[in-house]
Amino acid sequence: MFLPVLLVRDLGAWGWVIFAAPNVVGAAAMGWVLRDARASGRIVNHHAAACVAFSIVTIAFHVFFTLWFIPRLVGLPIAGVTFVLAAVYLIATGMKPGWDLPAAALVWAVSLAMFGIFVRRAGGAPFLPSPGVPGAGIAWLAPVCVFGFLFCPYLDLTFHRARQQTDRGHARVAFGVGFGVVFLAMIVFSLVYARRLAPLIVPDWRRHLWPMLGGIIAAHMIAQIAFTLAVHTRSAMTARTRGGAVLGLVVAAQVALLLGVASWMLPRYHGLDFGEVVYRLFMGFYGLVFPAYVGICMVPGRDGESGMSAAKLRALALGVAVAAPMYWMGFVEGRMVWLVPGLAVVILARFTVPKRQGARRTDVRPLTGN
Repeated sequence: MFLPVLLVRDLGAWGWVIFAAPNVVGAAAMGWVLRDARASGRIVNHHAAACVAFSIVTIAFHVFFTLWFIPRLVGLPIAGVTFVLAAVYLIATGMKPGWDLPAAALVWAVSLAMFGIFVRRAGGAPFLPSPGVPGAGIAWLAPVCVFGFLFCPYLDLTFHRARQQTDRGHARVAFGVGFGVVFLAMIVFSLVYARRLAPLIVPDWRRHLWPMLGGIIAAHMIAQIAFTLAVHTRSAMTARTRGGAVLGLVVAAQVALLLGVASWMLPRYHGLDFGEVVYRLFMGFYGLVFPAYVGICMVPGRDGESGMSAAKLRALALGVAVAAPMYWMGFVEGRMVWLVPGLAVVILARFTVPKRQGARRTDVRPLTGN
């Protein structure tokens, strides 16, 4: 909902394209890549800790964003309604997860209504960024977006739940329509409001407030975030590693709370709002840490296995440790050319895992498979 704002500001309309295309394709592909519900179940069982970590980071990310940015649209008290809605829904549906589908439809309807109202109030097309000519930054960032959006879905417990509740044919329809139509509509909304939101992260952002349009976008974001917080919390709490999930959720929520408060008090860094710096650091999880885990520990490598091993964990730690400073240079310092060697390090880290005889049946097949 917000990353396109930064990408459009920095890279123009092509920034939205390199965000939207791999995001939609990567998420929708999960309905094709996983052969059946059992394949999804094996991933969740074999990589439970990583899947729960994905949900915990996602929850912390949304808590931080709610405290950092949404108050700029409607004030802190109304932003706090997000957590109330999430808690009420989670408590009301704790033993009734079947309510999630109609609730998701309702949330989408609210967002779609806000989309229409925003276009009518703001004039729509005049605020769209011009396509322009793709710059070098697009070339450096695009591979990282593809890497992150193609691999992250396989750690999302909410995606796995959907895959496990559909057969092969229906999974392709559900994921194809869900992300190629329903989700894409929300991403298009982000393109329409991108130029309106960007001024709210400049030093004198209060001069750019517009209560009516801000309230429209806030309603969209609050509905989406509240639902996301609820379903990810339930997924983490009901996972096989729920004991560690509780502690992780508590710690992550506290850290996110502190970061959200700090974003209003700490100075800017190299021209970036402190909250934007934290936001970009969260993006590092989705652009580096989580996809690196999938690429090294989940996708079969030189050892022919799709499970965990000490060698793979060492390769993951080495790849992330070496690539992290390069991602910092690209995401925070704005020198995006550094993203290319950073991604190359992660890919090459796979080859530090020694070959091993005897391959185990894989849970994920190549994206080009039928």
